[in-house]
Amino acid sequence: MSRARNLAGFGSAVTSVENPVNIQVGYVTAIAYYGDGSELTGTPGGLGTALAENLSSPLNKIYYTNANLSIASTITVDPPESASAAYTQYTDIVMQGDADLIVGDGDDFIPDILGIGTDVDMPGVLSGGNSKVRADNYTNKKGTGAAYVPYGLAVPVGAAVSVGYGTEATPGLIGVDTDTGLFFPSAGEIAVTNNSSETVRVNSSGNVGIGTDNPSKKIHIEESTSESGILLKSGAREFALRAQSQPGTAESIRIGSISNHGVRVVTNDTERFRITSGGQINVGAGNTLLLGDSNPSSNTVYNYENIANGTIRKYYVRDTLNSGQLTRFTFTGTDRTSAMITINATGSWTASNTATNHVAAQFVCRVFTNSSGTSSDSSTVTTPFAYTYSTGSYAFNNSGGNGYSIDITNPTGDSGVSFFYEVIIQNAVPTSQHILTASSTA
Repeated sequence: MSRARNLAGFGSAVTSVENPVNIQVGYVTAIAYYGDGSELTGTPGGLGTALAENLSSPLNKIYYTNANLSIASTITVDPPESASAAYTQYTDIVMQGDADLIVGDGDDFIPDILGIGTDVDMPGVLSGGNSKVRADNYTNKKGTGAAYVPYGLAVPVGAAVSVGYGTEATPGLIGVDTDTGLFFPSAGEIAVTNNSSETVRVNSSGNVGIGTDNPSKKIHIEESTSESGILLKSGAREFALRAQSQPGTAESIRIGSISNHGVRVVTNDTERFRITSGGQINVGAGNTLLLGDSNPSSNTVYNYENIANGTIRKYYVRDTLNSGQLTRFTFTGTDRTSAMITINATGSWTASNTATNHVAAQFVCRVFTNSSGTSSDSSTVTTPFAYTYSTGSYAFNNSGGNGYSIDITNPTGDSGVSFFYEVIIQNAVPTSQHILTASSTA
């Protein structure tokens, strides 16, 4: 037995590494192998391939692994329950043909376990675009956070990105700010949250709520303060619609449509004003169309009606006169145009020392502008319908040009008499544009 071993060279193989045994056929079975095993072939990848085969070279202890692990047919990564994960030192998994890489349910598969992958763009998983990687979960390399997708995430038409319902504080779709984004409160609903506070909700009926999570109309806006509203703005132009306080109170307001494309305004649950589809403006029964101030100031010109772009203009003026004073109306007109001016005047007899001085008159005059700067502009006044007033109470002032004035004198000998005037300008043509610009006491 001893001799046979020596003839085969086994004795020296066991006792001396300087005399290795070269067995070319058959199998060798042993309890242990001595040495680093660097020249063994067909063994698992381990750390990789040594940079040198010379056992005495330091390069023999330095290893490399090709970046790509090529998979030619479908495999399933399913480590035993006693293992926490399966891993490989390869940085890229390349699927060939129709092969699939399947990671078992509840299992983890970690590529590039050594963390020595490079930043160089190389064909990676699914580089051919035909194969698949199937896994139950994806995490970052540490297993403590979300997977990083450096080139974005492309979802084809017909597919979807699914997230959980989420909450105001933890929305399902976020940006850098983790408490601002989109979340899904319940089935059929989507909401926007800002800084952990819901701001917009679309419910399952398609109603949009701003400031409310229970919208009852297609657009429903609520404010926790006393006022909410809509503002439409284009440049410096604005249109605002606001509601205040609670419905059913004097502070509430609603603007809504009526049949046949009309519009109505409601306050305190009562219709006050409407514009019909035919363009008529109606004030609700028992209500008043108030133009200007409820207590008009003296010599304020209230232009309450313009017809056909100012071809006919109507004004109201209030003045209080003492004895001998007058109200002066100042006008402008365009070059060589004419207009008819009607002034309806009435005074309060209650302020008069003599109770019979309840004065009233209607003055009608024709005026003509001439930019020559002469006094050739003329005016005429018809014999007024008058009580106490007379033609002497009327005066036309013009020294030529496009500006002029008309005076109406207090016909009474009393002071502190309140007068109201209605001034109507009927221009000869739309381009005449005679305008009442001011009123004053003189």
